[in-house]
This record gives sequence, C-alpha cells and structure tokens, in this order.
Amino acid sequence: MTNAIADEFERALAALCTEERQRAIEGGASGAADELWAQIDALGFSDALVDEAHGGAGLSLDEAAPLLIAAGEAGMCHPFGETMMVRALLARAGCRVESGALALAQGVLDKDGALVCANVPGAQIASHVLVGAGDSWLLMPRESAEATPGAYRPQVSASLRWRSAQAAVARFARGAERAETIANAVHAAQMAGTMRRVMALSVGYANDRTQFGRPIGRFQAVQQELAVLAAQAASATTAARIGCATAEPFPEPLRAALAKLRASEAAQKVCTVGHAVHGAIGITEEHPLRLYTNRLHEWRAAPGTATRCAVELGDALIAAETCTFAEFLRGPLALGVAAPI
Repeated sequence: MTNAIADEFERALAALCTEERQRAIEGGASGAADELWAQIDALGFSDALVDEAHGGAGLSLDEAAPLLIAAGEAGMCHPFGETMMVRALLARAGCRVESGALALAQGVLDKDGALVCANVPGAQIASHVLVGAGDSWLLMPRESAEATPGAYRPQVSASLRWRSAQAAVARFARGAERAETIANAVHAAQMAGTMRRVMALSVGYANDRTQFGRPIGRFQAVQQELAVLAAQAASATTAARIGCATAEPFPEPLRAALAKLRASEAAQKVCTVGHAVHGAIGITEEHPLRLYTNRLHEWRAAPGTATRCAVELGDALIAAETCTFAEFLRGPLALGVAAPI
C-alpha cells in the first residue's frame, strides 16, 4: 500500500471520527454507531484483505497494517481491524454479511452447552461476531446473544453468551488461523495507533498548560516523562509492524504474540504517563484522553493478554530446545511459528 492511500484513509477518518461522534457512540446514542459505520464502510477500506476474486483489494496483512494503526490513532470506536479479518475469512468460505461491523472472538462451550465469549471489543456495535470454536468458525448474530457490558466501554464492548452454537447463521471449517492470534495482531496495531494519539494529546497539553510562568513542557521532569511515552509508543509501532509482517492476510502466531505483548506492556506505561502529564483534567468526562486510555486498557484485558502471549512465546522457546535464544529469534520467531515438538 502506498503512503498516499494510507494518508487518504487518515484524512477521511479525521473528518468522520470526531470527538463528538465518539462520545455519542460510547454514550449509547441511538443510531450513532450505525451511521458512522456506514460512512466508514463506504470508503472501501474494510474489504482490503478480501481477495480480488471476491471484490476486495487483495492486500497482505503487512500492506494493510497502516490502516489498522490509522484506525487506532483516529479513535475509531468500531472493530475495524476485526471486520477486515472476518470479511476475508468469510469470503474465502463463500459467505458474506451485507452490512454492519463484525467482531471476532474465541468461544468456549459451558456446562449447559451455551457458547460464551469473554471481553469482546466492539461487540455491542457489531451486527455479527465470528467465533472460533474448536475446529470451526461460527458466524453468530449479535442480537441473539446475552450481553454483559464491558468494564471500560460498556456501551460498545461486552462479554457474550448464546444459549447454543446452533444459533450460528453460518458455519465453516477453521484452517490454521486462530481467533486469538488474529486478535493479537489486530489489537497490537490499533493499540500502537492509539498510543500515538495519547502522545499527541500529552505533548499538546504540556505545551499549552502553564505553571510558574511557562509551559509545563519546558520543565525537565515533564520532558523526561514525555520522552518515555514517545519511546514506548514508538516501540509498540515497531512491534505492531512485526506482528503484521506476512505476505498473507492472516498473522503468524509468534509474531502476533510478540506484538501484543509489547503493545500491552507499552500501553500500561503510556496510560500512566499520559494521565500524569494531564493531571486531574485527564480523567474528566470533558477531556478526550480517557477515550483513548480506556481503549488501551480494554485491549490489554481482551483475550490474548500479556501473560498468555508471554507463555506462548516461552513455550515456543522451550520447545526449540536445540536453539540458543539468538537462534530462536532468527529461526522460529522470525518465521512466526513454533518449531514442532
């Protein structure tokens, strides 16, 4: 993807994803989410990973990574990256959902036979959820699920429960892709973009807020904190690009785990510094900072947590017992898949 196309997407999102619209959606305003999604979808970028034979752009995940980062930086409330991935999976299976954003989740069957998905970002404003369950993908209608509002964005995200997997409107075999692996890469990229926005807000506030007759951004202590924030945001962007570094539409497991782990570690520090620089105003309803830090915390808590990603990477390193750590970096991790045990 050329920089010109990515820049076009960024400009379009800047005009569409205004602070007022974000607040309306996260406040549960009727019709606000559907109206905004229709305008975003009309741009055509949500079919970027769908192959050309099915009417998409046929981009690789590496080529589409700037779109995911841009969506995070713009503050898009919808599960944009998940929609891109789900549409690519559906197209490959010969299915399609005509309208609405699409969420993605890993599901488990409880003792009553109900299908349960925990902490699904964007679930409340999605029309369907593609659930990875066993060896199958299940396309579940969102409206038929029991929803428990999410902790960070209760009007946008939720944990979902369907009484039975039989509620699926489509079912097809799952290949090598895992819902958690896909979510790791998508969330890492969108987190990287969101951290860029937190950095911009923090630098802007530090330059505008005056104390003792000069902007607080001129004080060395604040400059040091902003430098830490910038370093963390930059490392998250680098990790996100590694997580998306594949010529295929879907990520490699170890690279995706690496990206989500680094993004989760960076997000915690970015949120801490961002709120420290802003002070009390950063947690108020009127200030936009919380819109972005809440999303970072939500993505950190979504399945594919830092702990799970660290375990996945550690298990792969142990399994490659004949490798030194440097060889592991150049071998299994560079390839993105664990060596066979």
